[in-house]
Amino acid sequence: MSSSCNCVPPFSNQSRQRYSIVCPLIRLKIFNKRSYRSEMFRLFYERGDLPCAIEHIAKGQKLKWFIDNLEMLNLDYYLPIFTDGLCESTYPYSFIAFQGILDLITRASHKIDDETLAKLIRPLKHALYTHNPIIIRRVLHVLQQLARGNDGALGIILVSNFNQLLPIINIIKERNQSKYRRKQTECHLIDDFERNTEIDLVRLIDETLLVLEEFGGQDAFINIKYSIPTYEQQIDVKQLSSAQMNTIVQPFMKF
Repeated sequence: MSSSCNCVPPFSNQSRQRYSIVCPLIRLKIFNKRSYRSEMFRLFYERGDLPCAIEHIAKGQKLKWFIDNLEMLNLDYYLPIFTDGLCESTYPYSFIAFQGILDLITRASHKIDDETLAKLIRPLKHALYTHNPIIIRRVLHVLQQLARGNDGALGIILVSNFNQLLPIINIIKERNQSKYRRKQTECHLIDDFERNTEIDLVRLIDETLLVLEEFGGQDAFINIKYSIPTYEQQIDVKQLSSAQMNTIVQPFMKF
């Protein structure tokens, strides 16, 4: 009499039967890099509906806008489209999306209102969930520019959206810190690039949190603390200069 072995799911009634083999648990790779395509940005770029193009210069490349004054653009329409392209990792979509956002915030941030800022939260979260360090750095730089936009007025408006952005940033920070500490305990050589990857990302996250607290007003620290419990207020950052901000960020580089 031959006995056949069946692969059954774990923690089930079938796992208690004789001649049954429990299947191993499925390991979910939720922190692996994910490749997402933008919903609107790529379509608008391929159709030629964006009011800009790449211009190659001696120092590299930049965006050439087809309109002299960016304040004449409808930011409520174009800024969410450029933000939607942050999840792109291929050239030229990634460069145009990131540089376009920086140009619009730098030169026309006073035209960004509450409704426009609310449209940026979903594509920013979409870009963070890619778990791509390069894309995450771009999102952090965009958040810093948004907080400083319109002489800090956008930073106060951004506080109400901390509960949607900061939890995933906290997960990314804790994971990179644990990865770096685990590599230190293991007995193998780590090259400079591999070591600095986690350090630079954690440092940029800490710098972004300081900027959000500086320009977020009185309720900024409470909302950051709610989403990131390990965050501590060093001093009154609302009265610091840029040189003092860099001095505070330096201790985060040491592990």
